[in-house]
Amino acid sequence: MKYLLLIAPMALAACNSGPSVEATNATAKQVAEKVAAAGAAPRMSPGRWEGTITITDMQLPGMPAEMGEKMKAQMTKGHSFTNCLTPEEANKPAADFLTGGNNSCVYDRFSMANGQIDAAMTCKGQGPGGTMNATMKGNFSSDSLQLAMTSKTAGTPGQPMTNMTMSMKMESKRVGECTGKEDS
Repeated sequence: MKYLLLIAPMALAACNSGPSVEATNATAKQVAEKVAAAGAAPRMSPGRWEGTITITDMQLPGMPAEMGEKMKAQMTKGHSFTNCLTPEEANKPAADFLTGGNNSCVYDRFSMANGQIDAAMTCKGQGPGGTMNATMKGNFSSDSLQLAMTSKTAGTPGQPMTNMTMSMKMESKRVGECTGKEDS
């Protein structure tokens, strides 16, 4: 889940219904360069953003059934968050806004146009499973985003509970001015 939260900033970069960007077999840096070259840098409205991240499905083969049910019940409740996006951040995004700080990923495909994003990426060295494949698809505007993401780790032969699939949805919207009481 932590990794999917890290890639969410990449999705926020798509909050622009202007130019389109297409890429295949590209690093996060290459995609960021294409976004910048197309003039498709984030166009998010500054202010207080509120949202929810909800895990919609989780499969962890090898986990005892009772433990799995408890984990699913806890994780599907949803996690609410708040964020303050300053005018400076909105006008000049951080250099790694597409990577979430992780440079081990390659986009198998990346498409961003007309307020929509559709992407698939492969990341190596992600925990005991070694390789993670992730997909994301969603809709964006300068004041809202809806994103569905799925990640699958390959698992390590002979090691139970390293093969995992998790699907989640994230919804966020600008709700007004920053209050100073945001999470970040």
